[in-house]
Amino acid sequence: MASGGDQQAYARLHHSLYPGLQHYLFGMVKDEDIVDDLLQDLFVKLWQKRESIGMVTNVKAYFFTAARSMAMNHFRQIKSQSNKLENFEQPEIDFSVEEMIVATEGHNQLKSTMAAALNALPARQREVIYLRFYEELDYPKIAEVTGIQYQSVVNHVFRALQTLRAEFARSGFENVLVA
Repeated sequence: MASGGDQQAYARLHHSLYPGLQHYLFGMVKDEDIVDDLLQDLFVKLWQKRESIGMVTNVKAYFFTAARSMAMNHFRQIKSQSNKLENFEQPEIDFSVEEMIVATEGHNQLKSTMAAALNALPARQREVIYLRFYEELDYPKIAEVTGIQYQSVVNHVFRALQTLRAEFARSGFENVLVA
């Protein structure tokens, strides 16, 4: 956490993590206002508890884990109020065309193919692909954030990449994925 209660360091941390956390939580909650409220609560609570948290080896993974936990608590609260937990499923993270990193404007078909292929993946595979390649978390941190076993994370990434490679090959973009 921010050492010595340094507000400027915490503000920089907020600035760098907020967009990724917002996108991640929106995939679960599907309501921007609730996502913003959850993230505001998260940052305030972690700031207030900064002295008692202790040493955090990976701040980014810690925040993603805490954010996921807050979303789960939000849905538990809704369930206790209205008994409707069916609204919570695997995070539906949609990859927009704008998020795809493509070299030049001439790759519009590649952009469309990539977005469609990513969005066609099962929800859990989309989640681990997002955390691995867009948030750059390593496999142990993804397991920590999602609450699934390390080997399952590896398997989900492997299957997702196989599916994406096959889709790109069918679309004539055989050399797109080399990971």
